[in-house]
Amino acid sequence: MNPTDYLTVLNILAAFLGVLFVIFTIIEWQRLRRIRNDFSMFEQRIREQNHRAMKAAHRVISSYAVKNVDERISLLESAATTCPSAFNVFNAPGYAYLEKGEQARACDAFRKAVEQHPDDKAGYCDLAYAYLAGQEEGLAVNCFRKAVEVDASAAADLRQDPRLASLLPRIPC
Repeated sequence: MNPTDYLTVLNILAAFLGVLFVIFTIIEWQRLRRIRNDFSMFEQRIREQNHRAMKAAHRVISSYAVKNVDERISLLESAATTCPSAFNVFNAPGYAYLEKGEQARACDAFRKAVEQHPDDKAGYCDLAYAYLAGQEEGLAVNCFRKAVEVDASAAADLRQDPRLASLLPRIPC
C-alpha cells in the first residue's frame, strides 16, 4: 500500500467516525429532550400537588375559626378530599368529632392520620386521646407506646401531661 492509500483509508475512517458521532449526538439530543419533557411533567405534577396541599391547609387553618362543629367538619372533609396528605387534614376533624361526642368517628379520623403519616407521633397520640375519651385505656396505651417508638420525643410530651399520670407506668417513657 502506498501513502495515498493509507490517507484514503484514514479519511474513510475519519468520515465513518464523524457519521457515528453525528448519529450519537442525534440520539443523545432526542434522549435529552425526552428527559426534559419528563422533568417538565414532573414539575407540573409537583406544582399541582403543592397547590392542592396549600388549599387543604388553608381550609384546615380556616376551620379553627368556625364555631359550629358541623360546619367545621364539613370544611375539614373538603380539605381531606382536596389533599389527603396535607398536614392535620385528618387530625383536625378527629378533634371536631370528639367535641361533638362522636368518639368512633374521631378514632376513624385519627387512624387515617396515622395511615397518611405513620412516622408522625401526633396521629398516634391523638388516637390514644380519642381512645381515652372512650374509656379504652388498653388501646390508648398501645398508641402511646407506638408514638414513643416512632418519635422518642413523645415520651417527654406524655410525662408532662397530668391526665396520663396513671398510665405512665404502662408506657415506656
